[in-house]
Amino acid sequence: MNKKIIYSAILCLGLSTTSCNDFLNVEPPAGFTPDYVLSSESEIKSLLTGVYSAMTQDNMYGSVFASGLNLNTDVEMSAFSNNTVNSAGSDIACYDVKPYWTILNDTWNAMYKTINITNDIIEGIEVSPLFSKTTGEGNAEVKQMYGEAKTLRAMLYLDLVRVWGDVVFHTKASESDDKFLVGVTDRNQILDFLIEDLIAVEPMMKYAADLDYGVERASREYCQGLIGLLAMNRGGWTLRPDKENPASIGYMERGDNFEHYYDVAINYLGKVISEGKHDLKLSYEGLWENECNWNTAKDDDILFAIPMLKGTTSRYGYNIGVTIAEGKHEYGSARNYLTFNGTYIFSFDKDDLRRDVTCAPYKYTKDLEQELDMGIGAMGAGKWSKLKMKSPLGSSSGSGTGINSVRMRFADVLLLYAEAVNERFGPRDDAKEALKRVRRRAFNSSVWTTKVESYVGGLNSEEEFFKAIMNERKWEFGGEGLRRYDLARWNQFGKVIYDLYNEMVNWGLVAYGTHVEGIDDVPTSIYYKSVADPINAGRKILDIVGIDEYVHAKPQGYDEKEYALTWRVLNKETQEYETAKEISWSFRGFINVTNDKIVKPTDPLRYVCPYPTKVITDHRGLIQNYYGF
Repeated sequence: MNKKIIYSAILCLGLSTTSCNDFLNVEPPAGFTPDYVLSSESEIKSLLTGVYSAMTQDNMYGSVFASGLNLNTDVEMSAFSNNTVNSAGSDIACYDVKPYWTILNDTWNAMYKTINITNDIIEGIEVSPLFSKTTGEGNAEVKQMYGEAKTLRAMLYLDLVRVWGDVVFHTKASESDDKFLVGVTDRNQILDFLIEDLIAVEPMMKYAADLDYGVERASREYCQGLIGLLAMNRGGWTLRPDKENPASIGYMERGDNFEHYYDVAINYLGKVISEGKHDLKLSYEGLWENECNWNTAKDDDILFAIPMLKGTTSRYGYNIGVTIAEGKHEYGSARNYLTFNGTYIFSFDKDDLRRDVTCAPYKYTKDLEQELDMGIGAMGAGKWSKLKMKSPLGSSSGSGTGINSVRMRFADVLLLYAEAVNERFGPRDDAKEALKRVRRRAFNSSVWTTKVESYVGGLNSEEEFFKAIMNERKWEFGGEGLRRYDLARWNQFGKVIYDLYNEMVNWGLVAYGTHVEGIDDVPTSIYYKSVADPINAGRKILDIVGIDEYVHAKPQGYDEKEYALTWRVLNKETQEYETAKEISWSFRGFINVTNDKIVKPTDPLRYVCPYPTKVITDHRGLIQNYYGF
């Protein structure tokens, strides 16, 4: 085992990607000595810390996986007003991505460099006298770190597969003669390996309650949950390339023997639930307030969160959250890049406590007063806000908030379990109870009879229950970047975007008086006024009317912002009203104003990214792009 390779890799990960060789062309340093072994717990832990440190980078979980790789869905959405590709790479959101964008190359390289460190650690432990690969014997901490490294590696590979499809799969530590000129491995083979790999190490691992940093380390329960998630992806749908026609978008295909993988998911997600190490004790608001204050409980909703460093890493609360103008206040500035589509806030039940935590239809001035911030692709994600911080970062602070990147929650486990059980056995009682547990936190106990018991109790078919799970995940995980992955594995991406596009078009029509079947009313305008903040003396907040229920006459004392009325605009040349450009082009890689009469909801949607141009070049013909890239 080469200690110098590991430490040089960690050093590279702390620098810009241009300062190190690409992962697939790495050259080990001079003085390579393959007989080095890891001989102490502290040494292993130091190396493992390097993996966590690497994952905090902006081109990984500090930013890119939070917002940069998000796609426009019925939850998160960036608005685009034309058919011109943005060279910075933001067009990933509208399925119009280009392989030469640096965001793809930088993220690919960072992921593989981090995977390479995990491979080194795993192999180092396997040859260490502290551990026996043959019997799995070793002291408790070394076995935990062995499972921890494998769990982190599996998480990294899952995210690569969900973004790129088939990817390069390498599980051995770097050697001096490695050429790394390899092709990609089928995603099903990768997922099969990872599932079996984690099943083998899960019994060796510790629960978060027994770890020094709790859920900021990959624990046994996170390993269990990840096995379930891997299995759900293996048994779910995925976009496959047409190898005979690289220009084709490809086709959706479900994993073979999917029933087996759903059974695996039920087993391991069920372990997380039955072992009772986590619950939903904190309120939904309290959960996110804790996250914004660097306080993560070991036994509540969070199963695993990548630990960020305050003042150094994380754009949560800065580019992911609520916009705050810089001023004399102590909170610093924030410029939100993660926004919701204009219909999302209206999809919630008005009594759902998650809505006003998730959706922030406002931004803050330099005097910390609220201004309305709503639109076709606007509105901040209220889960993350610097204003929640009890110890603000200072007036000049920007990014580097130190807010953790949450990778899995107990609510996710409950809903995945309910989905898997329903897929295999229909809406069984345990599936219903899992859904109820999520909804009990979402609503005040005074309305549980109707919003929880009656609502879930009335879901008596597999189809009804699945639709309820689709909706519940939409409301529960808004802004957390899960929707694109869910829609893909459900084979619902094309249909949901087709329906959303047409719904947004129709909202504009209905706002102007056109009858559209199935849409009785829309929010033509929103009304608002400033009122005293009951919590923070001297500040003003907005009282907003028109979200709980649609209002079509301006209440006295309120200002008006036209809403769905702006979703159609007057063409000055033709003097006819047309659908707003932000609707016409925001889904342009799938459906847009030029093809919306021929696109079908059953058409495959290209949600995967192309391999970066440099990766293709470096592999000398062993990797090529499909899907029309």
